[in-house]
Amino acid sequence: MNKNIFDQAQKLYFSGKYKQALEKYELAANKYGEELVHVNILLCKKQLGQDVSLEPYHDDITRLMLANSGDIKLDRQERANLINHLKTLHQRKSEDVPVKPVNPIPGDWPKDLELQPLPDSTNDFIWKMKNNPKSEQKPKKDLGLSVIIPTFNRLNILDITLACLVNQITDYPFEVIVADDGSQDAVDTIVRKYEDKLDIKYVRQRDNGYQLCAVRNLGMRTAKYDFVSILDCDMAPNRKWVQSYMELLEQSDDVALIGPRKYIDTNGMSANQFLAKPNLISTLPEVITNNVVAGTISNQVSVDWRLSVFEETEQLRLCDSPFRYFSGGNVAFAKKWLEIAGWFDEEFTHWGGEDNEFGYRLYKHGCFFRSVDGGMAYHQEPPGKENETDRADGKLITSKLVAEKVPYFYRKIQEVESAVLKRVPLVSFYIPAYNCEDYIERCVDSALNQTVTDIEVCICDDGSTDNTLKILKARYGSNPRVRIMSQQNGGIAKASNSAVKMCRGYYIAQLDSDDYVEPDAVELCLNEFMKDHSLACVYTTNRNVDGDGNLIANGYNWPEFSREKLTTAMILHHFRMFTARAWYLTSGFDETIENAVDYDMYLKISEVGPIKHINKISYNRTLHGENTSIKKLGKQKENHFKVVNKTFERQGINQWNYHPLNIDDDACRKYLFKKQSAELL
Repeated sequence: MNKNIFDQAQKLYFSGKYKQALEKYELAANKYGEELVHVNILLCKKQLGQDVSLEPYHDDITRLMLANSGDIKLDRQERANLINHLKTLHQRKSEDVPVKPVNPIPGDWPKDLELQPLPDSTNDFIWKMKNNPKSEQKPKKDLGLSVIIPTFNRLNILDITLACLVNQITDYPFEVIVADDGSQDAVDTIVRKYEDKLDIKYVRQRDNGYQLCAVRNLGMRTAKYDFVSILDCDMAPNRKWVQSYMELLEQSDDVALIGPRKYIDTNGMSANQFLAKPNLISTLPEVITNNVVAGTISNQVSVDWRLSVFEETEQLRLCDSPFRYFSGGNVAFAKKWLEIAGWFDEEFTHWGGEDNEFGYRLYKHGCFFRSVDGGMAYHQEPPGKENETDRADGKLITSKLVAEKVPYFYRKIQEVESAVLKRVPLVSFYIPAYNCEDYIERCVDSALNQTVTDIEVCICDDGSTDNTLKILKARYGSNPRVRIMSQQNGGIAKASNSAVKMCRGYYIAQLDSDDYVEPDAVELCLNEFMKDHSLACVYTTNRNVDGDGNLIANGYNWPEFSREKLTTAMILHHFRMFTARAWYLTSGFDETIENAVDYDMYLKISEVGPIKHINKISYNRTLHGENTSIKKLGKQKENHFKVVNKTFERQGINQWNYHPLNIDDDACRKYLFKKQSAELL
């Protein structure tokens, strides 16, 4: 589009000359297509008092997805036209970049400078505890465990479980909270029986059907300690259960613990027998469980299906989807995670699934998982499946809910022709936007028109003073794949943090508000993530274009990623995608700096997981003279060296400093490493 016409129209609009502005916008529409200035024309007409409706714009992919799910209707011809248009649009592919062999380690890299090792997997809890120790250590006397026991009837089984808690051998205080999901039986009489033996509370909600998540949340809201555990009423703990959990929780409050189970039969036995013989629970023979979902048969007894995985993955340390083994009937974690990742989802009102969904949110937000042999609990089989929920029918319902809400691991890439909207998308674009009215529609549309449809676009307007927010609301305000927020101007880092926190997807893509991406950008990166779940980030490369999209030159491309090279130069080019988990393992964007914000962020991500580069041009970077990295070159250079020294500090590398070779030349990024003498350390 001839930018002169658009600029003239914009100046007329903001000077209040709406009639003249409308004429210019209509001229641009006739020449270049109304879609480009549709919202601007409507805004002019509205200012002129004309009766217009700022109808929301739904991109073709969103319309097709809504039609596939039955939310809107398309006739056969409309549907065919949409699909043909998308096929044409998606024929455009990212260009290959010519590459030549390079040494991934810079030639001047000091031989004795070693970066902190990366974790062996995304769930390497030993790496986490070694490199990020718990910052605040409380005296042992202030540490304790709140044991939440959800129950519905089953008085005798609950009685035995409470007796086993009386038998605990532990150095730590603990409380027991019996959370009653509306039992008809007198659960309170069993609780009163233990008031002189345990620090015990009783809370109750009315019987509204199967409300396990709600009653767990009720119990946890009552908890007084910083650490909580959930123990089903039929899960009788071994004598070192509290001690085993608390010893590890004290070491790190970033690791959620999972206990295994064995299946036993306590029918015909009384709690008094267990009180009289504290070790009795561990001597009972194992049996075959009524629960065909949770156990597998081995040597004529049921065994916990997770045990082989625990062993093969070193207690889940080497597992890249540990939340799949988080069974809420026997777990423990720091209560802080309820505020970070949210509580149990009370939409789950049938058996199963809620543990995976809750565990996934813990995982996404940076929690680690570990199985604990000492957390063994004994599942008491009910007589004749008494009070058993219909597990099989329940799982048919909840498995669909899990597929909607847990995109990582369970979700596959959908074909455009059959794609439907999901409650939680697989991929989120984040766009920090400030005074970008000329480019924001092209930017957002490029994200919505990806070959991968399972996406959302999250935009944070950073207090724009131009028409940016109006355009966003008018064009995308009702688009179910777009989320918009606005805040007071706080700078690129603050807007980026706000936008990322809006993202519901597991994979997060960066898109600046004046730029745009090729249709296959997400697909290229997503394929790499799918092949290697350990990856923290995948990126391509870019071309530089002017405001009208005309090529200026291909962007700088370093063909092979290495942490050492990244530590000396910003080689992590647009287009970039990272996992939400990797981002939450960092401190986010640094709001104290104005420049080199992205460089600092990707240095942080490079510290928590491996990164993969694709030598294709998938991103169009608009150069218009207002780019911060160009306008404030001196500050950019200053912060470049600042953020590199911060990565050394985070990694415990104290003997090295990274300095500019030429202080006076703002454009010069030549550097040298200085080693400090031992006396200065």
